[in-house]
Amino acid sequence: MEITLFYTSLITLLAIFLAYKVGIARTKSNTLLGEGNSTTLLQAIRSHANLMEYAPLALILLGLLEMSGVDALKLHLLGATFFICRVLHAYGLGISSESTPYRLVGTLGTWIIMLAMAIYGVYAYLV
Repeated sequence: MEITLFYTSLITLLAIFLAYKVGIARTKSNTLLGEGNSTTLLQAIRSHANLMEYAPLALILLGLLEMSGVDALKLHLLGATFFICRVLHAYGLGISSESTPYRLVGTLGTWIIMLAMAIYGVYAYLV
């Protein structure tokens, strides 16, 4: 489970960084609850929340694939791509409330990686 531990650790560091950005935005807008009509705060909240919505399933899938004996190189490709996609999405959402190429690539990449892991899991079960 060393590979999953590594990517879970990276995602956790990203989550802490994004939570910190929420705290900074809350302080600047003097908003303790909600987004207080602050686009910057809303972007920070959604960037963190979006990571927290996708990361648990992706990391569980990665861990289960690792436990199933999937090759280390494949696991690193899946984990690294997921992490990079989440960073791209967070960056894209952080620079604009509109759609950005970073956000698009981050979102689509996340979906594709999670879909690939899920299909691989179903395949491994059936075979």
